[in-house]
Amino acid sequence: MARAMSPVSPNFSLPYSAQNPYHSPFEAQELEISTQVDGTERNMSMGERGNARYADKGAIVEEVERGESPNRHQQAPVYDRLDYWFGGRMDLEPCLRRRHLVMISIGGTIGMGLVLSSSRVLRLGGSTGLILAYTLMGFVVAAVMSCIAEMVSLIPEPGALALMPKRFFDSSLGLTVGITYWYTSAMEIATLTTTCAEVSTYWSREILDIDIGWRITVFLLLIIMINVMGVKTFGEVEHFCAWLKIVLIVALTIISLAISSGANNKHEYYGTRYWRHEYKMPPNFNGDVNLDGALGRLLSIWDCCTSAAFAYTGVEIVAMTAAEAKYPKRDFPFAAKCTWLITIFLYVSSVLFVSLCVPWNNQNLLKPGSKFNGSVSPFVIAMKEAGIAALPGIANAGFLFAAWTAANTQLYVASRTLYGMCQGMTPASNPFLWPLGRTRKKNGAPTMAILVSCIFAPLAYLVCATSNAQKLVGVFSGMATVGCLLVWASQCLAFIRFYFGLKYSICDRSSPTYPYQSVGQPFTAIFGLVACLLIVFFNGWKVFYQKPFKIEDFFAAYLWVIIFACIYTVHKLWKKSEITPLDQLDYYSFLGAREEPEPPRKGFIRDLFEFERPVSSAKSRPTGARSIVSGRSTI
Repeated sequence: MARAMSPVSPNFSLPYSAQNPYHSPFEAQELEISTQVDGTERNMSMGERGNARYADKGAIVEEVERGESPNRHQQAPVYDRLDYWFGGRMDLEPCLRRRHLVMISIGGTIGMGLVLSSSRVLRLGGSTGLILAYTLMGFVVAAVMSCIAEMVSLIPEPGALALMPKRFFDSSLGLTVGITYWYTSAMEIATLTTTCAEVSTYWSREILDIDIGWRITVFLLLIIMINVMGVKTFGEVEHFCAWLKIVLIVALTIISLAISSGANNKHEYYGTRYWRHEYKMPPNFNGDVNLDGALGRLLSIWDCCTSAAFAYTGVEIVAMTAAEAKYPKRDFPFAAKCTWLITIFLYVSSVLFVSLCVPWNNQNLLKPGSKFNGSVSPFVIAMKEAGIAALPGIANAGFLFAAWTAANTQLYVASRTLYGMCQGMTPASNPFLWPLGRTRKKNGAPTMAILVSCIFAPLAYLVCATSNAQKLVGVFSGMATVGCLLVWASQCLAFIRFYFGLKYSICDRSSPTYPYQSVGQPFTAIFGLVACLLIVFFNGWKVFYQKPFKIEDFFAAYLWVIIFACIYTVHKLWKKSEITPLDQLDYYSFLGAREEPEPPRKGFIRDLFEFERPVSSAKSRPTGARSIVSGRSTI
């Protein structure tokens, strides 16, 4: 019902009292079932009630349209005024279809992670380490996504990744995961925008004569504008951009296969040359003669897995779209499975074929301290060495586009995480954070949460400064990657308790009405939990081995682990929260719960590519009338 609310002004004259410190005037007007006329209260039909309630509000509507304060002749409650200007709604707009859910998640995952990490992984592990790292991390991603898909399919609530640990473990872990995931997404906005600026330096000043600071400004303004325009606009933009990114990855894979088959300036057939003998794997770890043999190769593969995890971060974004899905119980399980299957297939196939063209000892691959732009990508290196002049520039433009769209998705994720944590707050319960749990009355966008999530975006301008400033952004990016792995581990832990608590509830996993049942549980969740924790705690082993000790590498690897533990401990001691017993887990009630309409059955292909049909205009009504059902005003 709240989605059908009108942009007219709320009733600012409703009384304020200590017993009722806050009320939602929009919802109060919509849910009212009777109208007081001439001092008496009588039941009215829906159309009559609409006429009686809205016919006399013409003066207020005119004042709002002129920019004047409603009820300016009397003192209105402060919270009602703030609630009107900060949004006036508490729910999101459920209008995303199946195609949106899949493409938003794929678009958020395919960023610069593949380009950046594949170059580093190929240099460290060779062709063997490259394929092993992306395949092994693919299994970890599949385990984590299976847990998330089953929980969110049953409970599609806003900010699900933060609220699932709170619901199935304790409130302290939920708060810690929420802060961590919000920081991860908000920091990725700055990191990806910085990457866009760095990639744009591939072209000389003669071709692109725009200062790098102005480029960053344009990138940031575009992503903020798209997110503020509402989830409908965002969904269509991401759907289009994700298809372009998929076409980019497929094109790079085909070009790599063609180059290895003889489509190069020497007309030389590479075949599997770089998968054999000395090209298969480096003889030691990162050129260290003290770490050679079996130990060096093992450490190389482990470090490759850590770098490959960076490329997969973002695959969990599909969980953040469930609350805005039109048919979540039908579409979300499908979208969750498609997201990780398509992502793993694209990543493994692309690195498989590029390893046919570029050996691990190529001097142009990404090295520590080297400046990052598209020229360090193994795909661009293969094109340049094949003598193809035009394709490297086109590929670099594709990398720039991929990084920008990934930043756009990260802002969406950060704002929905913040909104989910603050949803349901009132000025009485939290006078500072409650506006973050409101959405705009016209398009359902959490505007305040979007703007606050851009708090780290100005860090992108540090790229205009010295190299030390760029190292600082690198440290923040490393912390964000570790934070994402901690979020993954928390989802697996929450699912383990979710799984064992089901026997105390009326939910039956074997029931035909159960939305989605993941396979291999609970062993799949245990594998995902152990794998994520191992990567987190051993991802910075080089800091303690290599000399001299680099404090920035230590912070990138372990600072957020310390912050995570501190937030959890402080909140647990302050609130004295306890782990929820298995027989008291809540599988039913959540904010934003709604009755899901019966989806039209049109077949698999038509459902996947279904576009929103235009809504026919409502029938004309008397002047001043308003439809309670459609929410359209005829004033």
